[in-house]
Amino acid sequence: MRTVRGSRGAFALLASRFGTSAKPWCAQAWCAPAPALAQHTAAMASAAAGGSATPGSPQVLLHCNWANHQLWYDLLRAEGVPIAWPEEVTDWGAVELAVGWAFTPEVIAKMPSLRAVASLGAGVDHALGQAGLVPEGVEVLRIVDPLMAERMATWVLWAVINFQRRMDEYGRAQAERRWDKTVENYRPWDNGRVRVGVMGLGVMGGAVARLLRAAGYDVAAWVRSPRAPGGGEAASAAAAVAGAGGGGMAGEAAGASAGGGSGAGAGAGAGGGAAGGGLEAVRVFAGRGALRPFVERTDVLVCLLPLTPETSGILSAELLSWLPKGAAVINAARGRHLDEQALLAGLDSGHLGGAVLDVFATEPLPPSSPLWTHPRVRITPHISSITDVPNAAAQIADNWRRLCEGRPLANVASRTNGY
Repeated sequence: MRTVRGSRGAFALLASRFGTSAKPWCAQAWCAPAPALAQHTAAMASAAAGGSATPGSPQVLLHCNWANHQLWYDLLRAEGVPIAWPEEVTDWGAVELAVGWAFTPEVIAKMPSLRAVASLGAGVDHALGQAGLVPEGVEVLRIVDPLMAERMATWVLWAVINFQRRMDEYGRAQAERRWDKTVENYRPWDNGRVRVGVMGLGVMGGAVARLLRAAGYDVAAWVRSPRAPGGGEAASAAAAVAGAGGGGMAGEAAGASAGGGSGAGAGAGAGGGAAGGGLEAVRVFAGRGALRPFVERTDVLVCLLPLTPETSGILSAELLSWLPKGAAVINAARGRHLDEQALLAGLDSGHLGGAVLDVFATEPLPPSSPLWTHPRVRITPHISSITDVPNAAAQIADNWRRLCEGRPLANVASRTNGY
């Protein structure tokens, strides 16, 4: 799978804006001021309703009301893409590529010649999650960037360590100016005894599993179906039976008794096997029949699944009840994977030991949400794997050139799989 790095034009633009010391992935690029965001958002709404346009309609639409929308516009222009805001389009029938996030049916309907929709991120549920939003025959393109996978992997590693070493308790001790060396009972929970379960083994999940294995964790993964090597979620799904092995330590981490191990015999024709592609030491559980054995052997559950009708709500009260007592939940996929009320109930009952959440059913998370103040919940504002704008702009520009030249497009999402 080809990944295109940012061109010299995009990097030169960043240097001119932020100085020659700026790097394309720097925080400055993300925090660059986006002038007149409210005015631009209003103009987008006006254009969607049939508002005015300016002369010189290009064939590429940018539909984005993110705070850094101007950076996307500038970098795509620097890449040679004739990009335009909705209010700039004079001939909607000439638009063949739409770039953006959270398109509305009204905007899509205005583009009868549309050939492709390019997502501004790795996820495409905003395009494929609404039935009929993107017409059949129009390809949906996602961003595939090893840098985003690296960012996700390091965020998850931090989240695992945060729970494993009880860093929130140390933080509370610091806030109280309390020198407390008894937080871990002088018995740190060593990496090799922490059983991490990664749900999803695609680009993000694979990077996470590799980093955790390199750090010495006992890592397993669950995928929805067996895949051929290099063919998607799992690099391979091998033998039908694999032992889950090992006693759980999640209970000890939460100040309770250690949870017991569980045999992971295959169910419904799916079981555990080894993954390839650098993931040979990762035990893979494939299919719904293997989901419960996978969860029962997991001390720290990490959700990195794409959001599809099949995976929506998968972190249910029933699934959470399968985890060993004191286990932790990490969700960096989509908020709609998780039943937040079931999570809170599990935390309050003592069955769950903690949660680290980067995504939520409603974003921004409302101030009234009890998740904000729960002592066993750590929150980050959907930043686990932020899109690297220069690299993403270069990928979109590459697909624009492919479209113009009649070549196959790169990183096309599967409508069947939903990602």
